[in-house]
Amino acid sequence: MKIKNVNTRKLIIKSINNKVMNKFFLKPLIVLVAGMFLTNVTPIFGQISDTPTGKNISLDSKTLYEHGFNKDNLTAPPSDREIRDSVTVGAVMNYFVMPDKNYNAAYFAGGSYAATNLTTSQFNWTVGNGSAIAPQAANTTGTSPWVKVTWAAPLGATTVKVKEAPQGLSGTCDSQETTIDIEVIAKPTVAFTGKSGLFEDSDCYDETALGSGIAYDFDLTVSSQSSQLLVSYTVTKDGLAYPSLNGTNVPVTMAGGKIALNFTEYGAYEVTITEITDRIARKCDVVGDIGSENVFSYTIMPQPQTGPIYHIPNNF
Repeated sequence: MKIKNVNTRKLIIKSINNKVMNKFFLKPLIVLVAGMFLTNVTPIFGQISDTPTGKNISLDSKTLYEHGFNKDNLTAPPSDREIRDSVTVGAVMNYFVMPDKNYNAAYFAGGSYAATNLTTSQFNWTVGNGSAIAPQAANTTGTSPWVKVTWAAPLGATTVKVKEAPQGLSGTCDSQETTIDIEVIAKPTVAFTGKSGLFEDSDCYDETALGSGIAYDFDLTVSSQSSQLLVSYTVTKDGLAYPSLNGTNVPVTMAGGKIALNFTEYGAYEVTITEITDRIARKCDVVGDIGSENVFSYTIMPQPQTGPIYHIPNNF
């Protein structure tokens, strides 16, 4: 049986045990939510916390937000930067779509939101650039409303799409396709910028200058499609770890990328870049690519303190 007028037709929804559960005039409506996935977290469905009809939910112990909103913008209209969701190539991302409440009443009953109660609908996902989709906790009727997408090349604009398809009920129809826009971006990159083509430098200072601290900037070549970059590095002195100068998630910019250090001792220092990331890569739990020029040596030597000049004295 096919009813052409969706807005006026009346659907009689039968439960699994063939009892009438409800009558309504609404087509299934679904809301897509995107979030982050950390690779060291065991992928289990678990339960979804918070209000499922609100702007954020919890999956994999991470908070996901309805597309168009972010953690700083839950009540205001969507900000421009959230109209398209950015992901780093190679990232594994969570996506969750809110099931229709009329077809999946058991899922919402009592605030349980358990995957095992999604017995009426299945969810058909596609991504625009052919990246891999891994449904999580597939239920008895098909794919889950929660999937993980491993984002691959090509870079650029693409989409995530999903349809909800009620199962085992006569006279039903699929939902309209829900779509969000995605921008797949490159990993950030970093390397030291050689001074005169070299990745080592040295200076001499007297003790007075050393006592007030010697400032030295290690220039970086960085690139990213995000405006916020963070670099981490380690430092050794005369071949031994020198943790007091180590840096974790130090902000840098593409216009003036540099590691600025202050030295108070003589010695041969070696600075090694260990990680570069940006606000998108951090969301995706992806780190950037570090160039081969990731070690820079800087030696501070004492300035010679030459003594007085001696000569044969005059006899007067």
